[in-house]
Amino acid sequence: MVAGPDGLAEAAAVANPSWVATGGPDGVVYTVSETEPGFASAWRIGETFVPEEVGTAQATGGDSPCHAVVHPSGKWLLVANYGSGSVAALPIGADGALDAPDDIYELVGSGPDPDRQAGPHAHQVVCRSGHVLVVDLGSDRIHAFALSAAGRFEAVASTAFEPGFGPRHLAFVGDRAVIAGELANAVVVGDFDAASGTFALGPALPLPGTDTADLAAMPDIGLPEDAPRPYPGAVVADAERGLAYVTVRGTDQVAVVDPSRPALVRSIPAGGSWPRDAVLCADGSLLVACQFGGVVTRVDPSGAEPTARVWDCPGAACVTPLT
Repeated sequence: MVAGPDGLAEAAAVANPSWVATGGPDGVVYTVSETEPGFASAWRIGETFVPEEVGTAQATGGDSPCHAVVHPSGKWLLVANYGSGSVAALPIGADGALDAPDDIYELVGSGPDPDRQAGPHAHQVVCRSGHVLVVDLGSDRIHAFALSAAGRFEAVASTAFEPGFGPRHLAFVGDRAVIAGELANAVVVGDFDAASGTFALGPALPLPGTDTADLAAMPDIGLPEDAPRPYPGAVVADAERGLAYVTVRGTDQVAVVDPSRPALVRSIPAGGSWPRDAVLCADGSLLVACQFGGVVTRVDPSGAEPTARVWDCPGAACVTPLT
């Protein structure tokens, strides 16, 4: 669905859309369908704010894609196929339409969690300093690639986390990366070396719900004793304030992380069940997509203003600004 000045516009029919990527020509945006096999589609948002499909949907070369980003060159949509553990480069035409992948790189590796880490699971693609970084929850690694002029992935290096960390998403705050571990319910702050394509990682910082007794000094967390197992979701950078915000599903919180210390500063209720994604607004607030709650909320990371319900949106999994 697209939110225009008068509220939510008519939704486009997309099978299980899990992510929206901006940056196509003339404002074209891209969705990926978390299906088996996976697909990616291109859309133009017109004056009516109703998405109009550009070209035809393309197979992503893998299963259950969950993240995508437009390469800085504007020539490819890079897609993380979570289910099959691969990353694909789909060419972008002059009109924004997609074509079949130029390359599909199959990751390898596993981790100690038999349910979640039996094989590789690409969860995010980030472009940084000429590298394509692929966050692999399944093998506890972040892989660095170069992308050739022909759209082919060339392996450069990889960085390993503690076994079972389960890296999901990362965001850069200045030169520091804040990386969320979905399986460990923790974040790690790391420094990225562009020359080698590797990270120097600090110790893991527990997020709300890991051990409520240890976090008792933070009264605004207020988690019940029977709170469900937490799973970190999105990581959002706030460069102006030098902070990062991490959504925590299960305990339904937004954790505020200061990567300069590094430390967990506070935690704010997300205002809905299963906050899967979030985006920073110009006024410093966050819009949070609460997937199971079927709502998008507005969260003040400072905690000064109460969390507010903004839109009802069943299955909200991703929230992305169009500008």
